[in-house]
Amino acid sequence: MNFETRQNIANEIWLTDARSALDKVHQQIKTNTLSALPNLQNQRHAHGAIQSYWHSCFKLMAPLQVQIDFVNTLEAYEYIEIRNTGPAIIDLENWRLDLTDTGETLFTFPRNSYIKPNQAIKVEQQQSTFMFNASSPSFSRQGCQIKLFDSEGSLVSCWINGRRAHDSVIISHISHDQTSTKNEYKDHIELINLSTFWVDLSGWELCVQDGPSFIFPKMSKMEPCSELKIYADHVESGCFSFSSKTPIFNRSSKTVVLFDNNKQLVNEYHFA
Repeated sequence: MNFETRQNIANEIWLTDARSALDKVHQQIKTNTLSALPNLQNQRHAHGAIQSYWHSCFKLMAPLQVQIDFVNTLEAYEYIEIRNTGPAIIDLENWRLDLTDTGETLFTFPRNSYIKPNQAIKVEQQQSTFMFNASSPSFSRQGCQIKLFDSEGSLVSCWINGRRAHDSVIISHISHDQTSTKNEYKDHIELINLSTFWVDLSGWELCVQDGPSFIFPKMSKMEPCSELKIYADHVESGCFSFSSKTPIFNRSSKTVVLFDNNKQLVNEYHFA
């Protein structure tokens, strides 16, 4: 079960539980407060109780909804994209983005910074609504780590790329079967993200010994603690394909190597 599926299930459960809890709050207020003291002051008090309840719910759900969705490290146009994947509008006031490599805070969201459900916003180096204070390139092309913290300083999301991701991604499995009954075009290479961070795979390359290579397209990424399959010539949701008209493995293939976007070795897998 991938991250998106788990999150959708969590959202459905939350919505069901929230409606049930809200119904109970309404009933309790109506029974114990409004009926006993049916004046405007107590009605306002009841309304405030509901608002406090929803505020607590949204605050609890915010770290599960908001994530760093992409980081563009091109010097000419650096930006960080943040996405709200959940059902609630999130107040980002005093949330901040930190660059781990330098220990600096790139940006702190001001008052009245909101992100709607399914909305993506950009924090950019150039002039924009949300702009981090940097006159020169901030992100190392060799690799960087960017963290998003909420207003209380709790880590919400983390994004890594390049050398920063070397210890997080490994080649975990090779499906290679030369038997006559095997569909050789469904043979695949499997990667696993061992970390709780989002990993940017843009420009990374998989090389099969005496076989083809696969380069991950821009905005390719791995979810935290997830697996990813790259097939020989098979299309499947959430996976990639070499789109090779010939088998990616042959008799002399004994090694698969993974390089990052700077052609630096990340991991290698040897098989018989």
